[in-house]
Amino acid sequence: MAMLPPRKTKSISSESISKQTTTPLQILLQMGFPPNRAEKALAATGNRGVQLAADWLLAHVNDTTLDSSSFREYILYACPSGSFMEELETFWNKSASICGRNGAHNFLPHITLVSFFQVPDEFADVLVTLLKNVIDKLIQEMTTNSFHLESYASSNFMGFFLGDQGSSILKKIAILFAERVTELVKVQVDPHIKSLHLTLAYQFDINQKDTLKSLIKSTIDTSVPCLWEVKLYSRESRAVNKQVYKVIFAHIPQVTDELELRIGDYIYVSKESVENSVDGWAEGTSWLTGCTGFFPLCYTERTAESDTWTLHCSLPLDNSYHQTTNISNVCVTDGKVVDKHSAGHDSVDFILHLDSSKGPKPRKIYICRHGERVDFTFGTWVPYSFDSDGKYVRKDLNMPPNVPQRRDFPNSFQTDCPLTCVGEHQAKLTGWGMKAAHLTKAIKHVYCSPSLRCVQTCHNILAGLDIEKHVMICVEPGLFEWLGWYNRSGLPDWMTNEELIAAGYNINSKYSPLVPLPLLLENVSETVEQYYMRCDEVVQAFIKSTENKGGDMLLVAHACSLDSLSRPLLHKAPRSKQNFIKMVKHIPYCGLVALTTDGINNWSFVEPPVPPLTNSINKRFNWNILSTDFDESPS
Repeated sequence: MAMLPPRKTKSISSESISKQTTTPLQILLQMGFPPNRAEKALAATGNRGVQLAADWLLAHVNDTTLDSSSFREYILYACPSGSFMEELETFWNKSASICGRNGAHNFLPHITLVSFFQVPDEFADVLVTLLKNVIDKLIQEMTTNSFHLESYASSNFMGFFLGDQGSSILKKIAILFAERVTELVKVQVDPHIKSLHLTLAYQFDINQKDTLKSLIKSTIDTSVPCLWEVKLYSRESRAVNKQVYKVIFAHIPQVTDELELRIGDYIYVSKESVENSVDGWAEGTSWLTGCTGFFPLCYTERTAESDTWTLHCSLPLDNSYHQTTNISNVCVTDGKVVDKHSAGHDSVDFILHLDSSKGPKPRKIYICRHGERVDFTFGTWVPYSFDSDGKYVRKDLNMPPNVPQRRDFPNSFQTDCPLTCVGEHQAKLTGWGMKAAHLTKAIKHVYCSPSLRCVQTCHNILAGLDIEKHVMICVEPGLFEWLGWYNRSGLPDWMTNEELIAAGYNINSKYSPLVPLPLLLENVSETVEQYYMRCDEVVQAFIKSTENKGGDMLLVAHACSLDSLSRPLLHKAPRSKQNFIKMVKHIPYCGLVALTTDGINNWSFVEPPVPPLTNSINKRFNWNILSTDFDESPS
C-alpha cells in the first residue's frame, strides 16, 4: 500500500460553511442594514431574496416611516385561476367600463379565508411555513371538482356562494391556519367561517343591477376549468382605508412638497383628500418609495387596492402540491419557532422549504430589434423614390413594392421609414425560427415601438409564427429609442393606429399607452440614465399587467432596446453614455435576446430560441458595367 502523503490543502473552515448557510437576513445585516429595516424589507418583498430586499431599502431611503414600529397586515384568500379567472377579469373590465367602479373592483377575485391580522416583520416567513404545513395536512381531501359555485344576486350584492363540500375544505384550512398562527406567533387570527363567497359586484348603483346581471350571464361560465389556489398576501399599515391610484404619467416635482411620479408606481390616497381637492391635486404616499407629497390626480388612474399587496405564498388546492424535502432556515419544534441551525433534528415536528415556487409561473420575455431599414440602406430615399406627383416609384428590388398611406405623405417617411424587402424577410425568418422552437402558442402579449419599421418587423415575426391574425400588437411610445438622438430634429411623425390598421396591421386600438406621445415630447432632452428609467418603468408595467394572464411576451423595438429593457430586470445600473453608444453598434438587425424568470420577478438571460441571422453585403449592380472594357494589365 502506498504511503499516505502529508496533507497540505487547507480544511474547509467554519467561516466557509457559515457563508454557505447564511440567511438573507444575515446577509443584509452584514451589508450594514439595521435589523428592523432588514426584517421590514424582507417582509415587504415577500422574502424573495437579498437583491429585492436591498433594492426596496434603497428605494425607501427617504421614507420617514422606515424605522416605525408598525407591522404589515396579512390576509388569506382562496383565488381562482385558469380559464375561469380570465372570464372573471373580462367581467371586471366590462363592468367597470359600462357601469363604473363598484366595491368589488378594489380587490382581486377571491374567497376570504382569514380576516386581516398584524404580525411582526420577523415572522413573515414563518407564516408561509405554517400555511404549507396546513395544506400538506389537508391535501388529500382536496379536489378541484369540490368547488361548486352557486350564483346569487340582491339589490346590493352579486356573486357566487361556495357549495357545502368546498366550503368545508376551505373552512378547515382557515381554522387550522388561524389556530397555528395564534398558538405559535401569539397573534389573534380570526378564520372566516361564515358563508364563503366570491364577490362580483357590491356597493353599486341600483340602476345598474340589470346590466350587471346581464354581463355576468354573458361573460362567466362556472363550468369552465378552474384551479383554486390559497394565497397569503400582506399590505403595509398605511395602505389601510386608502384608495390606490396608478401612475400613468411621470411628474418631476417643481416645489418641495410635490411627490415625484414614476410610471407604474402606485399612490395611497385618502378618500377625503380626493373629494376635498379644489385644484386637481391631492396628497398621497408612494408605494415605491414611501415618500409623501402632493401630486396631480390627472396623472394617475384609480386601481384595485390589492395591486399594491405583496404575495408571500400561492399553493394550488389539488394533488399537484406536495411537501418538499428541502430544508429551510426556519422550522417549528416543540411548539416554538426556532432557527433550524440550532434545532435538534430529533425534536422537529415539521420542516418545510420556504419557497414560493407555487406562485406565479415561470415565463419568458423576447426582445427584438427591427429589420433592415430603407433609409440606412439607400440614404435620402424619399425624393429619389417619389415622382413629382408624390407617387411612389420602386427604384430597387430591395425597396418595398409599395408604401402605406399616411398623413403628410410622403414627407413623413423621411423620419419614419419602412423596412426594405430584406428587412421584412429577416423578420419573417425570425418568426419561422420561433415557430420551429414551438413558441406559436407561447407568445401571448406583444408590444411594439410606434416606429413603422418596428411595426412591420413585429407583423412579420407574428406572420412567421402564424399568429398575426390572432395576437394583436400593442403600440407603446414608451418603447421608442433614446430621445437624446432627437433633441434637435424632433420626434418622428408616426402613423396613427387607424392608419396602421388601414395598412393591414393587426393593431390593438383599445390599448392605452403607458407613455403617451405628449409625455415623450416633454422629455425629448432625456439623459441616457432617464432613458433606462423609462424602459424600466415600461417593462415592469408590462410584466405586472400580464402576470395573471400567463404566456410569454414579445417586445419589438430598437437596437438600444435589447439592453435598456433587459438591464433593469437584471438589477444592473444604467450604462454611461459612452458605453451605451458603443454597445448599440453591436446589435444587428433582428437581433434577439431572451429572458426568463423563476416566477418571482428574478430575471436572467437564457439562450435565444433561434440561431443568429447573418447576411453578406450585396453592392448595387449596374448592368452597364458589362459593356465596359476592363484593363487586363496585371495589377
